[in-house]
Amino acid sequence: MTARSIPDDTPAPLLERWRQALRFRIGVVGVDGLDQLPNAADFPDEFPTEEFGAGCFLGEVLGLAALKLFRPVPLRQYPTFQLDTMFPLLEDLAKSERTTDRARLHVIAGAVEMALNAPSCMPALIAWLDALTNDDLHCMAMAAVQCRPCGFDFAFEGLAA
Repeated sequence: MTARSIPDDTPAPLLERWRQALRFRIGVVGVDGLDQLPNAADFPDEFPTEEFGAGCFLGEVLGLAALKLFRPVPLRQYPTFQLDTMFPLLEDLAKSERTTDRARLHVIAGAVEMALNAPSCMPALIAWLDALTNDDLHCMAMAAVQCRPCGFDFAFEGLAA
């Protein structure tokens, strides 16, 4: 994944605030649980674009990050996948009315649907998630808040084919 240049018309201070808020620390020693994901309380109140959809795009990236964090791992003795470690997060997202949270829930629901309807695709999804780095997620999130292509095709469309 490569860093993209900042458009000239983007307000630099606001973009920098987003850059600081969108910190992914998945797998970092000494950082546990949801602290590995960006904290929505740190997000600026506005996006550095006037285009519609930045919140939804950001939610999708955050959904992928949540899947990576809670990595759906295959159970050795059963041909199923365990996603129940995400339950507290899912419960909070289900109660939220924020566009970002709804989009995040939509991505997670896509993984659940895949696990139920196309479990043979789960190893490919897991491998794709494993390949994502914190820097990849940061670049994707920064593109999302600017309503630009995030550098990925929606994960489930390519994997389920």
